Amino acid sequence: MNCPACGHDNREGARFCTACGRPLEARCPSCGRGVPPGARFCDGCGTALTPTPSARAGDRRAPVSYTPHHLAERILTEGRALRGERKEVTVLFVDVQGSTELAGVLDPEEFHAVMDGAFQLMLDAVHHWEGTVNQFTGDGIMALFGAPIAHEDHARRALHAALEIQRGFREYAAALRRDKGLSFQVRLGLNSGPVVVGAIGDDLRMDYTAQGLTTNLAARMQQAADPGMIMVAAPTYRLGEGYFRFRSLGPMRVRGVPDPVEAYVLEGEGTVLSRLEASLRRGISPFRGREAELLALGECWERVCHGQGEAICLVGEPGIGKSRLAYEFQRNLGIGDRIEGAAFSHTRGAAYFAFRQLLRQLAGIDPGADLSATRDQLHRRLWDLSPELATLAPEILSVLGTSCEALSQRQAQAPDDRRDQLREAVVGWVRAECCRSPRLFVIEDLHWLDPSSEELLRHLALEARSFPLMLLMTSRLPLAGSNLELGRVREIFLKALSAEDIHALVDGQVEPYPASERLRRTVAARSEGNPFFVEELVRAFRERGDLVLDRGAYELREGAEGVIPSTISALISSRIDRLPASARELLADAAVLGKQFPLAHLRALSSPDRFEEDLALVERRGFLDRQAEGPVASLAFRHVLTQEVAYGALLQAERQTRHRRAADMLEQLYRGRTEEVCDQLAYHWAQSDRRVRALPYLVTAAEGAVAVGGNQEAIGHLQAALALVTEHPTAARKEEVDAIRLKLAGLHFVVGER
Repeated sequence: MNCPACGHDNREGARFCTACGRPLEARCPSCGRGVPPGARFCDGCGTALTPTPSARAGDRRAPVSYTPHHLAERILTEGRALRGERKEVTVLFVDVQGSTELAGVLDPEEFHAVMDGAFQLMLDAVHHWEGTVNQFTGDGIMALFGAPIAHEDHARRALHAALEIQRGFREYAAALRRDKGLSFQVRLGLNSGPVVVGAIGDDLRMDYTAQGLTTNLAARMQQAADPGMIMVAAPTYRLGEGYFRFRSLGPMRVRGVPDPVEAYVLEGEGTVLSRLEASLRRGISPFRGREAELLALGECWERVCHGQGEAICLVGEPGIGKSRLAYEFQRNLGIGDRIEGAAFSHTRGAAYFAFRQLLRQLAGIDPGADLSATRDQLHRRLWDLSPELATLAPEILSVLGTSCEALSQRQAQAPDDRRDQLREAVVGWVRAECCRSPRLFVIEDLHWLDPSSEELLRHLALEARSFPLMLLMTSRLPLAGSNLELGRVREIFLKALSAEDIHALVDGQVEPYPASERLRRTVAARSEGNPFFVEELVRAFRERGDLVLDRGAYELREGAEGVIPSTISALISSRIDRLPASARELLADAAVLGKQFPLAHLRALSSPDRFEEDLALVERRGFLDRQAEGPVASLAFRHVLTQEVAYGALLQAERQTRHRRAADMLEQLYRGRTEEVCDQLAYHWAQSDRRVRALPYLVTAAEGAVAVGGNQEAIGHLQAALALVTEHPTAARKEEVDAIRLKLAGLHFVVGER
């Protein structure tokens, strides 16, 4: 049996390689799942495991083997390279300490095997948390989380991966010290912020160019860390606060950075599991605008207490307040005995993951319990309810995450039979628990639910009608089209909060002083009724020093209105990235057109092949809304922040190209009557790679503004025209330039400016 790490030929049946000490369990090259000896296909993703002759002859580690399966699959599915774009990411640097000394005392082949095992540890951890390794830095790696596929929790994924690498290296180094007398350690550094992601070539290789200090500061954190330490910069600390435990090192000098930077040591995982918990720890905001929904949930609980089960799903866009409403419902009614679980984006491939959390809580099983302790506690819990239920323990044990033994005993059963028996066992257990007292199950983020949990939840929702169980769920997407649609689940849709409620939230964020009217209006306009956006905007203003106490109220510093917090940017980017490629292209075209635009403009600008399907999808996902008012059908971004994030992700060259296409489209669409859209044509040409073509439209737009009394707007157009003439002296004749200056002087006189 050849070792997958170093290639050493071991005897048949060996569990560890005698050359490098690595486990000899075969793993699928695509998804990393362990496969039994002799298997020809992976039972996780179906990939052929027997190498082809050409593959045997070639390099064992082709470029695709360094690319996560989810990323490689996406690139190959789209059939094109991902375009370069700006993204909010977390950068992780890992460096092995002591490798130079090892190279001096080991045979080159043995040294290669040791380092290959170390690199495999890093790759496994990064890919497990859906990061991408974009550079091998001699004795370490550079990895990104959140690019090229955006993740709203990129910092948390990177921190989890760092801890996994740290734990793995401790075990690996201990084995090498025990078996070979060798010693080495690892240092890790992280930072979060914006980067520019380059296009992916045919070999799936990625190039990254850092924007600002994001990458450099991550490298400095790694260089400053002690062996065995994970050092984190302040941006990553803020994104991971509460979810992880940190120790502050205070301000420290970093080469290449003029001012001291705050640094932290990552010490382990924290107790916070959700964004709501993190928000509550920072200070609870006022609960506003959900009184009707809270009353409806209270009525449902009253029916549950009378023996009639309920299944309810709170539906709304990210940050609209689904989790907060569920929290206030539990708190107001004093429901302490509740079971909570959640689906996560990185666990959609883990069968019954959501029920693993729920059932372990229901049985009172410690999260770190091993197979023996889990089996004993589960058996005791079921026996206390009924000796008959205790016989179902092997069925239930198979979904609790420590079930290798139980599963191996039931391989002879057909999959459908096992699934049916598991469903009956879980429903029977939950029914017995509810017969003692009414129970509340809270399940968050159904949009990330794995198929097995979704099917089991559907059956539980149907059966719950006959016993006192309340299933309270949350989802960003409506249940239509999913299995849960057949579970008779009642949906409660949460709408945006009113301006009055948003103003109260802003005041609650800046206590003890009130917010100024300008600060309230700015946050209300940019959040557009989303309470999470309110919290993050005000938090960003405060951390940047943009809030100034003026005459007993907090005022917003001039020029600070356009800030987009990294948390909001990452959340929106991750939602956009889950769209198909054609829908993302449509959304990019829409972002170039602006916050609101005629439907005909987008139709003329976008590819006609899938326009209707893609438009329906982005409307259904809540990116665009159709405006029914007025004689011309138009579209608008539901949130101005969505438009700004989608536009901000485009690199400068692509922005210019798309603006040129938009200007060409308008000239063709309004041929012979371009004065109707001269201001738009002036804007798009000015933002394109052919800026000079904006000149005649700027002059026409100025004349139109004067005709309706918009003298200040006309001044702006003429000043932009003069700037273009300065930039391109041959763009206009001298008499045309003199005419522009004369008009501008006259307008300055009219408005009282000299």
